[in-house]
Amino acid sequence: MESLGFPHTWTYKPFLVLASLVLAHYCGAFFLFTYRKVEIGVVRTQKLQAEVAKGEDLFLIQAAGNARHIEITLDKYGLKVLKRVVLGTTPAIKTLLNPINTKFEAGKLNAIIGPSGSGKTSLLTSLANRRHESLATKYSRQGAVLYNGAAPSEDVVRSVSSYVCQDDNALLPTLTVRETLHFAACLRLPTWLSKEDKVQRAETVLEKLGLKDCADTLVGSDLIKGISGGEKRRVSIATQILTDPRILLLDEPTSGLDSFTASSIIEMLASLAKEGRTIILTIHQPGSKLFQRFDNILLLARGGFPVFSGKGVDMLPYFSSVGFQCSKNTNPTDFALDLITIDLQASDKEALSREKVEGLIIEWQRRETSSLPAVLSSDISTPAELGSFKRAMTPFGVAFPLLIKRSVINFRRDSNVATARISQVLGYGVIVSLFFAPIKKDYDSIQSRFGFIQELVGKCNIQVSMDVH
Repeated sequence: MESLGFPHTWTYKPFLVLASLVLAHYCGAFFLFTYRKVEIGVVRTQKLQAEVAKGEDLFLIQAAGNARHIEITLDKYGLKVLKRVVLGTTPAIKTLLNPINTKFEAGKLNAIIGPSGSGKTSLLTSLANRRHESLATKYSRQGAVLYNGAAPSEDVVRSVSSYVCQDDNALLPTLTVRETLHFAACLRLPTWLSKEDKVQRAETVLEKLGLKDCADTLVGSDLIKGISGGEKRRVSIATQILTDPRILLLDEPTSGLDSFTASSIIEMLASLAKEGRTIILTIHQPGSKLFQRFDNILLLARGGFPVFSGKGVDMLPYFSSVGFQCSKNTNPTDFALDLITIDLQASDKEALSREKVEGLIIEWQRRETSSLPAVLSSDISTPAELGSFKRAMTPFGVAFPLLIKRSVINFRRDSNVATARISQVLGYGVIVSLFFAPIKKDYDSIQSRFGFIQELVGKCNIQVSMDVH
């Protein structure tokens, strides 16, 4: 301290400044998480079977077998995106989904099939209310999405449904499978449940999804050896069904997996559907064995045009009725995708394939118009008859200790991160010492000292932010 020109009485002040910065940071995080809504919530069920009193509120536990089934109906549902290149200009309109009429039934596997650019993921994210709008991008919906014949609010949609992304990047590679589910259960299940009950729920899901053998294995990443790709996909699904959602939406759950692993994933989803859930998944090109497991199929052509919607066993007879016969040795999915894909390799083939696809679209629209009855919808804000879950935000006092514990485990097990952090601090200390040690005590050195203090405080602030995140 003397070599840097600081007085002896200033020794306690740096620690006071650091403590003040940490306190201010955590206070700001507390107010931010208290008043800002986040996607992850704690489950609060509505009136069903068993009641558990806690203070003035009544919480009710839902039995999985007795939960009400939810049938999703799309009534002329379409989706458009409005994009502005520059604010104030006329937005460019692009149609993602043309009007679709279909039903996704509970207790069955419902598959959305189509080539790239057909709007499969757009439809799934729209059903999950995961469209992210901005000042330059707006989404416009037409038609209606009905739950058991009623149009619920967005809060209810988020409460009864869970969404599984195509990748598994949300999983922390340094946690084991069991720890991942335990943390997810403690963060997402109701606060009135004891820790033992939450852990028991995680263990039940662990065994149900066939993850018991790899429960104590790290999830892993490209740099950390861990579980296989199929097991990662099961873990992603397991974290979503901890809250026992009535609707499970999955974006290409078999993508990047071998045929055996993909088949096991589909069988597992079929068993979850038999419990009364509404399972909706997108899939690009399943094998013939997987195709036989799909109860209902929505086939979309490029541009979001529906070409077929109905039971899986009725798809090939429908195409046969319009003049396209599938041979016995051909994968039904390959046959259907070849029919609705436009060949852009040559101009003559493009014209013929485009005419064929447009004819299939027009034929399906004609059959829909003549066969489907009109669907009557009624707007309701909180449909109690759905037996839905209502979510409340995770309390700060519950989430913060768990997140700190998870961060400590992640830091302790990731040797590369620990080495980088320690080396960064030591290297920074050496550089600062070499640079500021020769500073004298004259008037010209005051500005350098102020720069040193500012840099030190800024570095500490950045380091605290990195540790919290």
